[in-house]
Amino acid sequence: MPITINAVYTSPNDTNTFVISTEAAAATEDSTQADQTNHVKAVREAVAKLQDRVNKYLTERMEVEKNDAAKALEDNYGEEVVDEE
Repeated sequence: MPITINAVYTSPNDTNTFVISTEAAAATEDSTQADQTNHVKAVREAVAKLQDRVNKYLTERMEVEKNDAAKALEDNYGEEVVDEE
């Protein structure tokens, strides 16, 4: 029975859901120690893969935001920017 692991990233401008499945055999009361160890190993590997996906996504978002900020700074170069507070 596959196990599905979800992670949801939410920010003021974006929401993204990451999903990964693994074929880790669910441990039961009748499972051997080896079965339980393999189950935990498979889940741990799936979580690591999911974390890699989230990290890649966040790194890409940071690059986009950095480029947007640099472009805004470039567009406003030489102009006085007044805060309207």
